[in-house]
Amino acid sequence: MIHRRRLRVLGLGAVVALGGFGPVGVANAVGSGGAPVAAPVAVVAPWLARRPLNIAHAGGDLESPHETMYAYRQAVASGADMLEMDLRLSKDRQLMVIHDDTLDRTTDAMGAVRDRTVAELQALDNANWFVPNCWSCHDRPAAEYTLRGVRTGARAAPAGYTAADFTIPTFQQVLDAFPDRILDVEIKDGPDGFAAAEALARVLNASPHGSRVVVVSFDDAILEHFRALAPTIVTSPGLTATTAWFLGTRSELPGNASVQVPPVYSGIDVVSQKFVDDAHAAHLAVWVWFNGNDDDVASEWNRLLDLGVDGLITGKPRQLQAVLDVRGDSFRTPLDVGPTLRVRHYRARIDVGCPVLTADRCRALLGVRAGGDIVGGALVDLAPGEQRSLRVDSSRTSWRHLARRGLTYQIWAAPDTADATGALNLS
Repeated sequence: MIHRRRLRVLGLGAVVALGGFGPVGVANAVGSGGAPVAAPVAVVAPWLARRPLNIAHAGGDLESPHETMYAYRQAVASGADMLEMDLRLSKDRQLMVIHDDTLDRTTDAMGAVRDRTVAELQALDNANWFVPNCWSCHDRPAAEYTLRGVRTGARAAPAGYTAADFTIPTFQQVLDAFPDRILDVEIKDGPDGFAAAEALARVLNASPHGSRVVVVSFDDAILEHFRALAPTIVTSPGLTATTAWFLGTRSELPGNASVQVPPVYSGIDVVSQKFVDDAHAAHLAVWVWFNGNDDDVASEWNRLLDLGVDGLITGKPRQLQAVLDVRGDSFRTPLDVGPTLRVRHYRARIDVGCPVLTADRCRALLGVRAGGDIVGGALVDLAPGEQRSLRVDSSRTSWRHLARRGLTYQIWAAPDTADATGALNLS
C-alpha cells in the first residue's frame, strides 16, 4: 500500500494512492437462491466475486507490533486473508520488511536501514515502541510497552512465539511462512528503490508463490522497472498513472484490476457509491486503507462494506473479522468445477480446481443432482492452485439415464469456499 504520509497534492488536490490486482483464472457463475446457472463461464474480474478481503496493514499494526512475524501470525490467526508490507534493502542487499528508511520509529536503535546487515537488523527489537492502537508511540509510560524486550530476552515471549518473531523479518521469511495468504507488497522509493525492485523480481521469478503476490510502488519508474524484470507478477499502477485514472475517465487499466484508496483525502470524500460503481464498471476492485486509528473503526467499515468495497486494509484485522462474521461477509472463493462429467456406466469423474487466489484450502461437499434429486457426490479438499479429477458414483442408475432429467452440481462449502451451483454435461 502507498503510505498515506507520502501522498502529494497534484492537479485538483484529490490525488489518492491506488493499487492493482491482475486478472487470474476462471471462476464459475454462481446462482442466487441455489438456482442452477449456465456455467462455468469466464469471469473478466473474478476477484470482484471474492469479497470482502480482510487485509492486515503491516500485519495489523494497531493490534500488534508493526511488520513483525508476531503481527503477521496474529493477523492470520484472527482471519486476515491478505498481508500488507513494505520492502527495503539491507546493507548486504537483502529484502527487509520495514516501512521507514530509518530504524527510529519502531526499534531500539537509530540510523538508516541500508547501513546495517541482515544480522545486525535482526538483532534489533522491532516491538520497542508499540502499544495497542499506536504502532509508534514514544511518549507512553514504560509499563505500557508490554512487548518491549521480548526480542532481546529481557521479557518472555508470549505462548507459541519466540524472540525471533519480534525483530525485522526478511521478505523471504514472510513469503515462506504464509504460502496460503495473498501478499500486498510495496517497494519503497529512495536511493535503493530500483535495486529493491531487482531483488524482488529475482525472488518472485524463482518462487512457486509469485502468483500470490501483488506488487505496488509509489514511484511509477520503480514499478515499470520491476514489471520489465518480472512480467508475470501482478502489479499496481504507480501514483502518476493512478492519478490520471482518478481524475480522468476512470476506464479500464490494462493489466491492473484494483484501486487502493482512503475513504477521505484532504476533506474530499473519495469512496462514494459512484466511485465504487465506476471502479466495478471498469472491472476494478476497490480496497480501502485508512488515515489512522480514528477512521479505522467498525462504523466506517460497515459504511464502506454497504457501498460494496472489495477489501479493507486495516490495522485491526481481529476486530474487522468479527464485523465480517456478524455480517456474513467473510472472504469466499468459488471453486472451478467441470463442466463435463466423464462417465462410464455408474461411475463418473469431474475436474475440480481450487483457485490460486485462495486464502486457505478449498474444502467443500460437491453434490450432483438429476432434476431436483441428489444422485452422487464427492468430498473436496484441495490446496490453493491444486486441480484434481474426483470420482462421483451414482446409485444403481446409469449416468446417461440420469442425464435425461438434467444434471447440475451444487457446492456446500466450508468457511473459505463459496457455495455455488452450475450445469453439467456428459462425455
